[in-house]
Amino acid sequence: MDIRIIIAVPLLLAGAYSYAQEPEKADTLAAATVTSAIDRSINFTQTGLTKINGSAFRRGFAVFSSPDVLKTLQTLTGVASGTEMLSNLYVHGGDGSDNLFLLDGVPLYQICHLGGIFSSFNTDVVEGIDFYKSGFPARYGGRTSSVVDIATKDGDFKEYHGTVGVGLLDGRLQFEGPIIKDRTSFNVAMRRSWIDVISAPACAIMNAMNKAYGEKQNFGYSFTDLNARVTHILNRGSRLTANLYWGNDGLRMTQEFEGHDQDGSLSDIDIEDTRFSWGNLLGSLNWQKEFSDRLEMRLLGFYSGSRSDIRMNTTLEYYRADYTDMFKQYTYNRNRVNDGGVSADFNWYPHHKHHLRFGGTYILHSYNPSHTYSEYDVDGGEVFTDISKKEGVESIGHEMGVYAEDEMSLTRWMKVNLGLRYSLYEAEEKIWNYFEPRAALKFQVSPNVGIKASYSEMSQFSHLVAATYIDLPTNSWLPSTSKVAPMRSRQVAGGIYGRLPHNMHLNVEGWYKTMSNLIEYKGMNSFFPPLTEWEKDFKTGIGKSYGLEVDFGYETEKTSVSAFYTLSWNWRKFDDIWPDWYLDRNDNRHKITVVANHRFTEKFEMYASWNYHTGNRMTVASQYLPKEEGSFIGDFLYESPNNAKMPDYHRLDVGFNFYRKTKRGNMSVWNLSVYNAYCRINPLFATVKRENSAGKHIAFKGSGIGLIPIVPTFSYTFRF
Repeated sequence: MDIRIIIAVPLLLAGAYSYAQEPEKADTLAAATVTSAIDRSINFTQTGLTKINGSAFRRGFAVFSSPDVLKTLQTLTGVASGTEMLSNLYVHGGDGSDNLFLLDGVPLYQICHLGGIFSSFNTDVVEGIDFYKSGFPARYGGRTSSVVDIATKDGDFKEYHGTVGVGLLDGRLQFEGPIIKDRTSFNVAMRRSWIDVISAPACAIMNAMNKAYGEKQNFGYSFTDLNARVTHILNRGSRLTANLYWGNDGLRMTQEFEGHDQDGSLSDIDIEDTRFSWGNLLGSLNWQKEFSDRLEMRLLGFYSGSRSDIRMNTTLEYYRADYTDMFKQYTYNRNRVNDGGVSADFNWYPHHKHHLRFGGTYILHSYNPSHTYSEYDVDGGEVFTDISKKEGVESIGHEMGVYAEDEMSLTRWMKVNLGLRYSLYEAEEKIWNYFEPRAALKFQVSPNVGIKASYSEMSQFSHLVAATYIDLPTNSWLPSTSKVAPMRSRQVAGGIYGRLPHNMHLNVEGWYKTMSNLIEYKGMNSFFPPLTEWEKDFKTGIGKSYGLEVDFGYETEKTSVSAFYTLSWNWRKFDDIWPDWYLDRNDNRHKITVVANHRFTEKFEMYASWNYHTGNRMTVASQYLPKEEGSFIGDFLYESPNNAKMPDYHRLDVGFNFYRKTKRGNMSVWNLSVYNAYCRINPLFATVKRENSAGKHIAFKGSGIGLIPIVPTFSYTFRF
């Protein structure tokens, strides 16, 4: 295999990716101190940790409308992005369903809008993000590849202000201020897309053109999400916070056709009406209490629900001189996941060299996967009704986790984080339980150089059944049972992290990760996967990934340049698919991101981002052998799964921010961005073509198909 070594260039975009460093008491109620980006990696004990300040997103690159949380994370080392434009995260060889997303401490299932083009997280209310991909602290559990811990910000306790944003495809409104000055505050934000508004005139024009042919089509899509937060200070060192998140996607497609006989009379009517609705509902109540300078507590009660509803109606009417006939089909599919839980977390500082965290979580899971109801009515002189119902197996699960971790300074130069988590899941009279050790070590070689190492074990009790890699409302979450074991991962990581002269930094980190009880669903070709006996439709396998990451950057007051480079391998082994190890679909051997930002004046800044990775992989048959000459029956021969590499991916994005401050102190920002500036048509999906060949053997060749050209976008933001 041809392996090209690509040397990364200096990195770090303060505008798009400004990082925040927390003090040692990171979990206290006091506000964290924001320090230089160059110091961020040296001072943390954990490997694979990236902290991103929420204000960075509000200045970052905007695709279609506003900066996107997940697309920012895609640029980091060790993260594969998958398909063009989508917000998938494949972290250290993961499959995309093994990332834990927490919104104010509450798990969130549907993390995207529009199949993955937009993330569910509104950057107007994001306070900061902790992103873990290797050295997981013991307080996190439930997923095997990464943790994305997103915190939203309190409202202003003294003054009212907000943000209004208008983009190419959506609009935003955020408002915050005091309810009781210095005591109670609120922060509310809403987004709404207007793709349905834009598509309406296009549909009207198309229908006018096709009226003579009896054709009429309508299309409408929109997403809406709402964030609300109320914070009340009970007394000094004690506060109560209520959080609400609601997100909804709606899609409707209708198609009508009228047929006429030669005499012009109506002969038939064909109507197809399809409606999709899916989204999240999350609510939580959080009490934080400082008992003393050494002891803090957080109690959290929450609900998190994910739903999808699909309705399809088909009507066929036939008109003849001697009779009329009618056929109707109605199909309804629904999918539900409902979680209710409580957690308690404590921070104890018994000594200035010790920071002890301990606590536990209980979650009651309710899975209601893919319930499908179909009804057929045929009326042509007689009436015939056929009613069928297919149900996924409803399941109730109990998940519990308790943990303890101790951050200790052993010497002036050595720091260690030792933790242990006990995870338990019970469903259908089957109990799965694991002890998950976590350890991280940091040795400060000098004030400017640190060496770190970590070991982590993780478990995952929920499995995603997806018909495609696109985030569709037909996807279903299913639990571990007596027949489907939880997924497991073990990971070691280590590296060197250093400050360089002239405002530069260099971090080099490597990892090795093993995965067990991975699943592949055999019924993925169905739009509604049959889940009546879903436990029999899984194939179980193992995986491993390993690689090297380089992070090199330069930052001054006005200029920052960043580069991320990843060299990685990602392997799978499913005995029912192939007897040996084979490369995963998202095995991108090389990945590079280069980002630059420069603020020319207080009113103008420019940024650019170049992204590259080796192509995703696909399976192509090497030959087709007919049973007999001229026969259409034969066998496909494969060298291995994912045996062909698609063309390499690369893209340049550029953007400009124009700032204008009003006399009243308000700020208006115009953003002009160009996605894929040099119009590289990267492969979006792949096809397999038959090659011309002589003789009995027939060969095949894979081909990538690209659709996304250069995309100019704009947005206007007014902050008051």
